[in-house]
Amino acid sequence: MGVPETGQQAARELYAAATDSDGAVFEIAEDVARNLAAACDRLVEDLQRARDGGHPVTEVTGFANLPSGHALSRGFADKGRELFDTITAFQQTALLFKAAYLAAGKRFDEAEAANRAAVELVAARLEETR
Repeated sequence: MGVPETGQQAARELYAAATDSDGAVFEIAEDVARNLAAACDRLVEDLQRARDGGHPVTEVTGFANLPSGHALSRGFADKGRELFDTITAFQQTALLFKAAYLAAGKRFDEAEAANRAAVELVAARLEETR
């Protein structure tokens, strides 16, 4: 399935407005940027706990050992993988917004680190699905 769009484009546009001298400008106070970035970090952590906790949703059992049972198992396991892709997408979006907020607060090194973390997160998820 890949990583679905959950607001990443809007976050990228906000980042562009915070770093580009042409066109729209997005600026916020440094303390506001840090508070927003911290909220994004908490969201990423909460989503990771949701992903890591509970029942392994990609391991589906309990259907009869028949072709229809195998198909149902595969279908529900695919839904579990889609859930992981969606959680990853929301985490990526949060990191991209974190980057935009930090850039708007003129914390460019931290903003770049958040962008890098977003890319690394998706790369790790893609590696998992191989």
